[in-house]
Amino acid sequence: MTPNSTIVASGQLSVGDLYRYSLATLWRRFWFFLIIMAVAGAYAPYSMLWGKQNWTWSPNLLLGLAFPFVLTPYAFFIGPYLGSRKLLRTNPNLQGVIQYVFSEAGIDSSGPHSHGHLDWSAISEVRESASQFLLYLHRSFAHVVPKRFIASHNEVSALRRLLKQHVTKTSVKA
Repeated sequence: MTPNSTIVASGQLSVGDLYRYSLATLWRRFWFFLIIMAVAGAYAPYSMLWGKQNWTWSPNLLLGLAFPFVLTPYAFFIGPYLGSRKLLRTNPNLQGVIQYVFSEAGIDSSGPHSHGHLDWSAISEVRESASQFLLYLHRSFAHVVPKRFIASHNEVSALRRLLKQHVTKTSVKA
């Protein structure tokens, strides 16, 4: 990347983009809880069918079984989807084309109702998934930049190099 070159990412966010961000953020903050619920969810049928315990059905037992099988999937999969859909529908800043311009000077962004500049020092962490880059300003807030916003694979590679160069804590592909 030459000193004056820029990488442009432009497009409109979808519900899927925000949903993937929500799932990544939830997993990052509550991975231990999901693992505990998965173990509890696996233990319950095992102990009912093959365990040597005598289960007496009661409202408390049914409520306890509902937690890993009903409430956890709602809280970690259905709720984030519904929240992403509502956010996209009700936030006017997300209802149009968003453009990011990455350069040596930082990140310039513009949307339907705003525009701004971020210095690289404002980005605390960058994570890359299969479909998007997450540029964290804070532990629980990130700019979502889907890879489909970027014109070519070469520009995606150039963006990775730029992010590694300017952000200390990066988790991007080589």
